[in-house]
Amino acid sequence: MRLSLYIAVRYFFSKRKKGGFNAISIISFISILGYTVGAASLIIVLSVFNGFEALFIKMYSNFDADLRITPTYGKVIQMDSFPRNKLIDISSIKGSSWIYEENALLRYNGKQTIGTIRAVDEQYHSINPLDSNLLKGIMILKEGDTSYAWVGQGLAHQLGIDPDDQFNYLGIYLPKKGKVDMLNPDGAFAHGIIFPLAIFGIQEEVDSKFVIVPLKFTQALLEDSLHASALEIRLHEGFKATKEKNKIQAILGQTYQITTRYELRESFFKVMQSEKSISYVILVFILLIAAFNTIGSLYMMVIEKKQDLFVYGSMGLKPMQAAFVFGFQSVLIAISGGSIGILIGSIVSWGQEKYQWLTLENGGSSGFSGYPILLKWEDLVIVLATLITMGVVTSVLPSMKAHQFISQHK
Repeated sequence: MRLSLYIAVRYFFSKRKKGGFNAISIISFISILGYTVGAASLIIVLSVFNGFEALFIKMYSNFDADLRITPTYGKVIQMDSFPRNKLIDISSIKGSSWIYEENALLRYNGKQTIGTIRAVDEQYHSINPLDSNLLKGIMILKEGDTSYAWVGQGLAHQLGIDPDDQFNYLGIYLPKKGKVDMLNPDGAFAHGIIFPLAIFGIQEEVDSKFVIVPLKFTQALLEDSLHASALEIRLHEGFKATKEKNKIQAILGQTYQITTRYELRESFFKVMQSEKSISYVILVFILLIAAFNTIGSLYMMVIEKKQDLFVYGSMGLKPMQAAFVFGFQSVLIAISGGSIGILIGSIVSWGQEKYQWLTLENGGSSGFSGYPILLKWEDLVIVLATLITMGVVTSVLPSMKAHQFISQHK
C-alpha cells in the first residue's frame, strides 16, 4: 500500500519532458478543474439552502413558540382545569401563553375572504416577539378598553388593509357553537369589528392565513371565557425542545399532546430538505462528467506507463499493488481538485454571509436584505466524502487494466 501510494504521488507531481503537455496531462487538468467547479458549486448551493432554512426557522420562531400543548381528544382545553401550576417548577420554561384559533370570515372596505383568527393573551408578545416582522403600523394589541388586530401581509393585500386608514375597520365573523337556526342563519355567527393596527410578514403560509387579536376580544364575541385551543410555551436559550417535550409530557400525561415547532411545520421543513437533497443529487451527476474525464486520463496513463509497470513487475511489484497505484492516483485527482473547490466555495459562502455581496429585491420588506447563506462543516465533510467516493469508483477500470498488465507480464 505504501509503495503504491509513493508511485502514485510521483506520477501525480511528475513533470512532462521538456516542460510540455500531452493529451493525458490536459485531460487530467480538465478533470481537476471539473472537480474544483463541482465541489465549489456543491458547497455554495448547500449553503444557500442552509441559509434559507435558518431564515425561515428564525421567522417561524417569532410566530410559533418552542412547544404547543393541545388536547389529545377534542379541539379545546378547559383553562381552569388545566394543571398549569405543574409547569411553574420547570426551570427550562421562559413563559407561556393561551391561544384560541378559529377560521373566520373577514370583511374590510367591501372586500371579504376566509382567514384564521389567532386570539392571544397578554403574555403572547413576550414569548413570541413579532417586532422584527413588522412591515407597517404599530404592534399594540390592546390599549385601555380598545382592541387592535395584527394582519398577515397576504391577507392585508387581499383585503386592501391600510393601518393608516382611520375610517375602515376589519369585520370578523366567527361561527358560534351549537345548533344553527335555519330561519336566522346570521345568528350562527358572532360578529365584531376591530381596527387593524399592524401588518406583519413571516412566510406565505402564515401571511395569507392569520389575523392576531386579543383573547379577551374573541371570548367576548363567543361569550366563552373558559376554553382555549392551545397553550404555547417558550423555552430559555440552550434547552432542546424535544427533550423538554418529553419531560412535560411525563408530567401532563396522555390527556394532552405536545408538539414542537418543527413538528408543527413538519411538511414545510420536509419540503426544504427534499429540495436540498434533490439539488445535491443533480450536482453530483454533473460532477460525474469530471469523473468520466478522470477515467479516460487514467486509462491512457496506464497505457503510457506500460513499460514502467513491466519494470516494476520484474522488480516484484504485485498486480494488486499496480492496481492501487492508479486507485490512489484517481483519489489524488479528486481530492486535489475537490479541496480547491471546497476552499473556493467556503470563501464565497463565508463572504456572502458576512458582507452580503448579493441582495434580494424587496428583501428588506421581509426583514432581511442579503441573500441568505449559511456554511456548515457537515456539508464540507459530505462533499469531501462524495469526492473521495467518486475517486475510488473512477479508478476501477484503470486499476483493472494495470492489474491485467502486471499479471500478463508475470
